Amino acid sequence: MKPESKEDAERAILERMSRFDPEQIAEVLDFVDFLAEKKQRLTPVAELLKEAAGPRVNLHDVRASLATIKGQLSDVVRKERDERG
Repeated sequence: MKPESKEDAERAILERMSRFDPEQIAEVLDFVDFLAEKKQRLTPVAELLKEAAGPRVNLHDVRASLATIKGQLSDVVRKERDERG
C-alpha cells in the first residue's frame, strides 16, 4: 500500500522500525544515506555535459556584462560573433 503523504510514509517507517534491533536500525540509516547520495550524484552523461558547459552564469553576471555595452546591443553582438568566427 502506497502512503498518501510524506507524513504517512514517515509514520509507517517509524512503526516498522520500532520492531528493529539497533543493528538493523543502523543498516536502515546506512541505506537512507546511500539513497540520498545516489540522488545527488550525476550520471556519467550529466557529468560530461557539466564539464563541457563551463562556468555557471547567473543573472547578476549577465546584467553586469550588459550594463557595460555602449551603443546598439545588436552591433556589439554582431562584432563579437564575427570575432569568434
